[in-house]
Amino acid sequence: MDTASPYNAMPTAKLFRTLRCALYVVAIALPSLAHAEEVSFDRDVRPILSDKCYYCHGPDAETREADLRLDLEDAARDAIESGEVARRIHSDDPDEMMPPPYSKLSLTDDAKVTVDRWIKAGAKYEVHWAFRPLPASVPVPAGDTSGWAKTPLDAFVFESLGRRGLAPQDEATPARWLRRVTFDLTGLPPTPEEIEAFDQRLTDSGNREAAYAAEVDRLLASPAYGEHQAVAWLDAARYADSYGYQSDKLNTQWPYRDWVVRAFNDNLPYDDFLTWQIAGDLLENPTRDQRLATAFNRIHRLNNEGGAVFEEWRLENVADRVHTFGTAVLGLTLECSRCHDHKYDPISQRDYYSLSAFFNSIDENGVYDNSEKVPAPSLMLPTDEQAATLEEARRAVEAAEAAYQDAVANAEQRLHNQPPSDEPLDQIPDQVLALGFDVPFKKELKETYYAGKGDANPAKPLPTVEVTDSPLPRLKPTASADGAESASEETPRMAVRLDGERGVVMPGIEAFDRWTPFSLVVSMRETKRSAEQAVIAQVSRGQLAFNGWDLTITDGFLESRMYRVWPGNAIGVRSKTAIPADQWIQVTATYDGRSRAAGLKLYVNGVELETEVLRDQIKKRALVKVMHGGKLTIGQRFRDRGLDGGLIDDVRVYRRALTDTEIGHLATGESIASTAAHYVSAVDAEAREAMAELTAARQAFVTAEEAINEIPVMDEMATPREAHVLHRGAYDAPRSDETLVSRNTFTDLAPPFPADQPRDRLGLAAWATAPDHPLTSRVTVNRLWGGFFGAGLVRTPENFGLQGEAPTHPELLDWLARDFIESGWDVKRFSKQLVLSATYRQDSRATGSLAEDDRDNRWLARGPAYRLSAEEIRDLALAASGRLNPQRGGPPVSPYQPGEDLWRESNSMSPSYKQSVGQALYRRSLYSVWKRTAPLPNMMAFDSESREVCIVKRARTNTPLQALVLLNDVQFLEASRSLAERALSREGDLASRLDWAFVTLTGRRPDETEREVLASLHADEIKHYRADPEAAAALLSLGESQPSEDLDKTELAAMTIVCRTVLNLDATVWKR
Repeated sequence: MDTASPYNAMPTAKLFRTLRCALYVVAIALPSLAHAEEVSFDRDVRPILSDKCYYCHGPDAETREADLRLDLEDAARDAIESGEVARRIHSDDPDEMMPPPYSKLSLTDDAKVTVDRWIKAGAKYEVHWAFRPLPASVPVPAGDTSGWAKTPLDAFVFESLGRRGLAPQDEATPARWLRRVTFDLTGLPPTPEEIEAFDQRLTDSGNREAAYAAEVDRLLASPAYGEHQAVAWLDAARYADSYGYQSDKLNTQWPYRDWVVRAFNDNLPYDDFLTWQIAGDLLENPTRDQRLATAFNRIHRLNNEGGAVFEEWRLENVADRVHTFGTAVLGLTLECSRCHDHKYDPISQRDYYSLSAFFNSIDENGVYDNSEKVPAPSLMLPTDEQAATLEEARRAVEAAEAAYQDAVANAEQRLHNQPPSDEPLDQIPDQVLALGFDVPFKKELKETYYAGKGDANPAKPLPTVEVTDSPLPRLKPTASADGAESASEETPRMAVRLDGERGVVMPGIEAFDRWTPFSLVVSMRETKRSAEQAVIAQVSRGQLAFNGWDLTITDGFLESRMYRVWPGNAIGVRSKTAIPADQWIQVTATYDGRSRAAGLKLYVNGVELETEVLRDQIKKRALVKVMHGGKLTIGQRFRDRGLDGGLIDDVRVYRRALTDTEIGHLATGESIASTAAHYVSAVDAEAREAMAELTAARQAFVTAEEAINEIPVMDEMATPREAHVLHRGAYDAPRSDETLVSRNTFTDLAPPFPADQPRDRLGLAAWATAPDHPLTSRVTVNRLWGGFFGAGLVRTPENFGLQGEAPTHPELLDWLARDFIESGWDVKRFSKQLVLSATYRQDSRATGSLAEDDRDNRWLARGPAYRLSAEEIRDLALAASGRLNPQRGGPPVSPYQPGEDLWRESNSMSPSYKQSVGQALYRRSLYSVWKRTAPLPNMMAFDSESREVCIVKRARTNTPLQALVLLNDVQFLEASRSLAERALSREGDLASRLDWAFVTLTGRRPDETEREVLASLHADEIKHYRADPEAAAALLSLGESQPSEDLDKTELAAMTIVCRTVLNLDATVWKR
């Protein structure tokens, strides 16, 4: 045996082993665990009460029985001291015993004895371990006289092992440690060359520990480090490339994923990592990355179901943010308090909604639509080239605006220098439609439709009524509703009566958009006042979040709005006074194309209304994707309330913003003299040409914006929304002054909200990352620890509350948390300290009685051993194949997927799955498309998450399906073939090639038995494929890459089967 090889187990002399064990025995003798240890309420009693009693006798007052509360000492004291508690838990009477039989709960004899001992000892209560303030310092045990400990954390582990009569395992071989640490830090396997190089450094170096540290530094500096560390956080952040729910449309949220990778690679301090995500937009002069990080609170699922209630889903989104914050940051099950006080933890329903108020004030509508629009508020993320193009377009707009102002000045000067015209103003130029209803309907209007139906489903015509009481001038339409000739003065004046469901589509009108100046004049009568009625709309219908322009009446107030996504990406104004009810009025709405709310004006009977700004920020196009609508429509908006019972006399549309003079003329019908404003807008050729050029420049700017990717982010509203306690969590629950809550943290959990911090998300982040906070640092280091050992010191990382498990090493957890804070929340330092520790470097084999004494490795008497994650297994195969594409960042890719089209099979509304081509097929699993309702099957087989909600601990299963995936999935078959090609292309004999392939996958050389098995398998497959060359050809044809033409097909097929077999071994897919 070549004992110098790094692939072989290190020799351990029997004498050395005996002596070291003797030292351990001496070291652990003094602190050995006493048989009758004092009962601890926190460790021994509270778990019993929480599990068996608190549901009826805990924090939730609504379900508390007998007015008995056992979670608080003062409340429980009388029942305990009177002996009632002891009597009830020992009673055999079904009417007296506790827990009662109907609860389906019972106490074991051991549990009863524990409670009895606690009562006899004085029934002292303790604060739950996770809610205690983090100690300012934690003394490191000094009991290790063997020299085993390499870091302070080892001293805690050694002391704990000693108390249990256990001893640490031998140190793992350098090769095994290197494979372990390479996967843990980068998610990739070490190459054979890296293993050899590390062994050589150990041989050449006079400082073994320095060689180990240098290897860790190399891995921490690799870009692969951030890619691997990001995976666990993306589970917690519920990051996915689709919105979820029934439609599960794809989104463009991948820039957040790339930011997380950068944050880990840059070693962003973890308190900043959290602060940026919780409240990056509220930092002073936030950078693009700080605003991008807040996508953490926006990448939850979104609904686009027809008929979805905006407020219901907006509050559902708020709840998701609260739950994610609670689980990912605090390790608490806050969702339990959404409908009632928490059954177990001291978190009231009022606490829940006080906390939710921090996440309740962004300008969102709660849903998304079927177009490619990004839900508002959003952040545009131009590339350098796009930013340059956009800047050039912005300057062109500024230049065009200046040119227009010059043209206006020139026009006014020309008008001043020439005698005024005595010709009265009768006609207004730039009219593109005049629609009247004076000619009775003679046929159905083909473009009239019921709400909820498309243009292919014409409705019955709307009725017309004669108008006899309108004081408004009778306009002279150029076309009537049914295309007949214009009516004469003798023709009865008619209006269409609307029913709130159907509308009249106005023919021949091009879409209004952000850059398009226009004016719309309508003579109307509102007969029923209601919350919101659409008078005229030009929106893309068939979608939840309308986009386009509309004129509405809301509780009697006129509103003119242009929007890409309402309300967060829009401009809009509302009149400060209500319009006259049940009277004929002429309403005029104008827009000048400047993309500001100031460009929207409203008039009634020729008089401009004073307005208030509703929204004043719009990006990209307004009218995005026309699914069924997009045409100017009178009295109806798809799946919304129209002008029920309202009357429309006539409508005119102009392709510019009319002047006050012109609007006054339309209202009175009187001929008036031309004014300078009218002359500039409607007559002067130079000014009109300058306006046309300005409009074109604005359109070019919007077109440049349209190409830029954007992502939903947090953007605090200027005035926070009111927040209420919602009865049973229902969005429409009755609200009153009694249910109103203010922003705050937990009433009965320390620390209180800091007095010197603002009551917003930035203050919340400061509260969560305060040095004395009992949860955040404990939760963080526990989850980081679990990433290396397969389980945290607290094995319920999602629940640090009373229903969660207690830490196996509480003092170690506190020491790690305090050390983490004092290091500046340095994740790389934490990782380095852990992987260089003697605890981590132990051999993972459970020798002797250790398998029984510590089956789950709770006490860390051996190194970690568990199956690799889904991402690690796929990336291992790609790396071994030599096809791993190192490209980093960017939109997701679509790797191999079984079946015809699982996306469409799982959801008929989903787009078809389009497999990537070329090198995109071989990118790291981090970059594979993550569709919530149809995750990649070969990843789900190995327990990847759908990421519909926050997950901080993946399941780890062992099923036959996993072996079938490794044997038959095209991704792994192609990888096996590519590895076989690499092996056959190497110099040497068959044995050396088999050894190299085995090392590439497992990180060690095969032993003699394994060599014999592999050689025998290879010989059998050679025979098989020589006899059946068609089978060889079929095997080698799998995958998009082409097999090498320089290799014998039989040899390649046989070696492919061997590599596939090794890929299936526990030695490959387990980390030991």
